[in-house]
Amino acid sequence: MDRDFGLGGLSDPSFSIPEPVPHPSSRDNDYNVHQLLEQAIKNSGVLSLQGNKQKADIKDLIFIEDIGHGSCGTVGKCSYKGVIMAVKIMPRTKNSYEMSRILMDLDVICLSFDCPYIVRCFGYFITPTDVRVCMECMATCLDRLLIHIRQPIPERIIGKLSISIIKALHYLKTKHQIMHRDVKPSNILLDWSGVIKLCDFGIAGRLIESRAHSKQAGCPLYMGPERLDPSNTNSYDIRSDVWSLGLTLVELATGQYPYAGSEFEMLAKIVHGEPPRLRPGNFTPEFCDLVEKCLQREPNLRPNYNELLQHPFILFHEQQETDVEEWFADVMGV
Repeated sequence: MDRDFGLGGLSDPSFSIPEPVPHPSSRDNDYNVHQLLEQAIKNSGVLSLQGNKQKADIKDLIFIEDIGHGSCGTVGKCSYKGVIMAVKIMPRTKNSYEMSRILMDLDVICLSFDCPYIVRCFGYFITPTDVRVCMECMATCLDRLLIHIRQPIPERIIGKLSISIIKALHYLKTKHQIMHRDVKPSNILLDWSGVIKLCDFGIAGRLIESRAHSKQAGCPLYMGPERLDPSNTNSYDIRSDVWSLGLTLVELATGQYPYAGSEFEMLAKIVHGEPPRLRPGNFTPEFCDLVEKCLQREPNLRPNYNELLQHPFILFHEQQETDVEEWFADVMGV
């Protein structure tokens, strides 16, 4: 979902895990997706709030306002007994692929309750017509933030953003053998406290021997060249997400997507053209080097997450006391 974010902050340290949802693999047929859905329904209507797991009535979920929409559904700001949350509403469908996306999104967000860099899930409701995922409310997503502020994001802020996103991706890979496959500014959220989190796991993929196989999942404009090249029949690994991270960093640092032209022309440039680079005079050598390493055409030349976390740019910004909250309030005019 390209507008998966909420308004107003919510940070509850006593959060407890909702029941995880079984995930469908790439071999699931209609019958298996139906069976997985039936299992998920058993845990529908259970919310974990303030450390307590409770059976909830969907009638107590009070709609406040629309705050986003995308290809999978809508996101609304809602209240449940005084707790403000973002609720992603996705229509139930007989299309097994669409339902498998919904189940994967539920699975990942419920499993990731112990990762501070992934948006929190309080639980979900499954009705005869839709699936409603109750999540913590964030302030904005980064693509909309760029539109609002009409200027690039400062390098010191990108340093903190980079740490959070790399750690979120590293967590998914090491803890659950999951690859996000849709890293882009619209799937990175920011709250009023300056906390950065990753969201939207509908097209995340289970890694088999550390590799993924479906080339169609994700936004093509952020895919690595190996996933777009029709002559490449090989599988790919997390370093495709490293490419997506590199493009995202360039977009945040310059204020615009690094390729121009029609979508066909942009995809051709990704596959055949020179990868984007940051101008050394405008950014530190460490930041330029990080981007260059992420945007290597050959996947084997890109760093993995452990290597990224040891990069001088990341190590430097981990030591800095950058006030993302203050910067965010300033650019938003709060």
